Amino acid sequence: MKAASVESSHEDYMYTSLPALCAAFLASMYFRSYFGVIGPLISDELALSPVEFGWLASAFFGSFALLQIPVGIGFDRWGVRWPMTLMMVVGAAGSAVLASSPGFWFAFGGQVAIGIGCAPIFMGVLYYLGRLHSPDKAGRLAATVSSVGSVGALLSASPLSWFTAEWGWRTACWTASVTMLGCAFSIAATLRQTPSSTNAVQANGAGSWRLPHLLYLVPICFTLALGGTFRNAWAGPYLTDVFGHRTDVGTVLSAVSVFGIATSFALPFALLRWHGRTIVTATYVVGLLSAVVLAFSPGSSIFEASAGLALLYAMGNIHPVAMTEAQTLLPSNMRGVGLGALNTLVFLGVSASSSIFGAVAELRLSVAATYGLIFGATATALAIALGIYVACRPNVVVVQEAAPASD
Repeated sequence: MKAASVESSHEDYMYTSLPALCAAFLASMYFRSYFGVIGPLISDELALSPVEFGWLASAFFGSFALLQIPVGIGFDRWGVRWPMTLMMVVGAAGSAVLASSPGFWFAFGGQVAIGIGCAPIFMGVLYYLGRLHSPDKAGRLAATVSSVGSVGALLSASPLSWFTAEWGWRTACWTASVTMLGCAFSIAATLRQTPSSTNAVQANGAGSWRLPHLLYLVPICFTLALGGTFRNAWAGPYLTDVFGHRTDVGTVLSAVSVFGIATSFALPFALLRWHGRTIVTATYVVGLLSAVVLAFSPGSSIFEASAGLALLYAMGNIHPVAMTEAQTLLPSNMRGVGLGALNTLVFLGVSASSSIFGAVAELRLSVAATYGLIFGATATALAIALGIYVACRPNVVVVQEAAPASD
């Protein structure tokens, strides 16, 4: 009777908290991507230098990354509901600050606050679902939430370009602020206390966990969202510098986003057929080849550039797969801080790459040399991560405990 009651309780959340998690992740994905459209407008109005543009683009991801471990500790101690709600309110305030910013430092502070608001969302999804379900089911549900939320990246492309053309980027930021606040209230209203973990770990035949078991994931986490750096900030400068200022950046970003969304919706079905490791490996091979092609011919054609950007951006879809793999290696009492540490690397990678790209652009090399160097650095990072992942991944066996869920 108790087991049936627990299972029924687990299914009930599908009709309440799961939609709220999808909406929150959609808002987070919008904010991860919106700077690709709004950033150049802010830069023009506030007269930012390339270095300031790079710092402004990286501010969101920097604050996002630095908070992952504290957020994980908070989840381990207080659960998901209230830390996530309160931080999302801060994010809504940050978007309002950005909307009213008169200069770089105001805008920078707004971007930092938006990063704070988005910091708990993705990890909250993983943590919450991981405490409710087995790794396989949690991974599929997390991929589903990720695919629905990825629509936020589409909204931040052509729809956002149209909106800003009609009403301006400041109105867009005010609208996003109100939306984020609504998502925060929905999280507060629908999420419940996080149930006890149902997963234990047995790695390499041992019943205990050791830090080296996770080290092979460090390069993967640091590089899996590098493609998002182009979609979120540098695709616009790349396309206009190489192909001219008349290039329809909004259409290209929309196509990139549609491809990312399509592949994200396909991911839960792919996980039914192939192991997560196979999907991660194949994704990195494709991303590496794309970066190499763009490094050697960044200005070959707009179609080649668009395809390469789309494939690099779609690599980010394996984020929940990599994090679910990490959960199978973490003890229940360290799951939050462990996921936080790995998630920190994901967004530090985006933040660091955006700043590095800005520094490369400041060198005043030729356009072809600048973007060839940027894509070449991306390819090198992906190759290193892939090699370590394939060569050093341990054998992992996940065993199920009979720990009951608690409300």
